[in-house]
Amino acid sequence: MRRTKSQIRAEQIAKLHAEQEAYDRRVKESVKTAAFARCAAAEELYEMLRIEPEKPATREGKNGPVQVSTDKDETKRSARLVEAVALLVGERDLRAAGSQQRPQAATALGAASTASGQTTGFRPIG
Repeated sequence: MRRTKSQIRAEQIAKLHAEQEAYDRRVKESVKTAAFARCAAAEELYEMLRIEPEKPATREGKNGPVQVSTDKDETKRSARLVEAVALLVGERDLRAAGSQQRPQAATALGAASTASGQTTGFRPIG
């Protein structure tokens, strides 16, 4: 007997749902085993890049001033870490692109300066 389009679509949806559940289970299991390593890596990056925790806010309580955390789950600190790493990666990519273009620019500058009889003092780095 031939299946209808809705039956075929229902099978596809069931298959996708099963794949998603399997993926979610794998992620949960990996978080259990990798959480400590990831946490240690994040702490090392915080230290290397000197990203300090958010300063606690001081509020007036019943018994005087109380310091209250403004970033309990470290969302803000994590965002600053991601920005710092993205900036470093961007700088690295710019340097890599610049080092590929620099010899051509140095050759052009050298040819122009020798043609005019002037020296530019330009020395390519690396």
